[in-house]
Amino acid sequence: MITSPQAITVSLDGVGHDATISWRFEDRLWVVAIDSPVFEPVEARANDAFEALCLVRDRLEPDGWRIGVAGSRADVWPSGMARDQGGGLSAYRMTEERVGGIVDTFEPVDPATVTTVAEQRTEADRLYEEIRRRAQNG
Repeated sequence: MITSPQAITVSLDGVGHDATISWRFEDRLWVVAIDSPVFEPVEARANDAFEALCLVRDRLEPDGWRIGVAGSRADVWPSGMARDQGGGLSAYRMTEERVGGIVDTFEPVDPATVTTVAEQRTEADRLYEEIRRRAQNG
């Protein structure tokens, strides 16, 4: 598991910028904060770190920012158990065939490989439905 804080890259219009993302458990909530010289710091609190990350992204994405962490990829989504027992610090990589390996939510990735929260939720729903469909037919 990677540790907080983590150096990452954020992008705007395909141009990368340095940033730092941090996460902590405080007062029974997860707090995720992102700081960069190119925008004001953003912080959010939620019941799990993945959801707090989504709230941070919801504040930055309307301006075009993409956050370069694995938890922002279209094919990554945590299970309920990963959220409840693991605080949302890990999530699954999915394909149409199956739920795949586990990734660290805050693992740095190229921001060109990430999407918006809305697109990610839509894709996670689609992949879970396809996995269910294949399991029923197969």
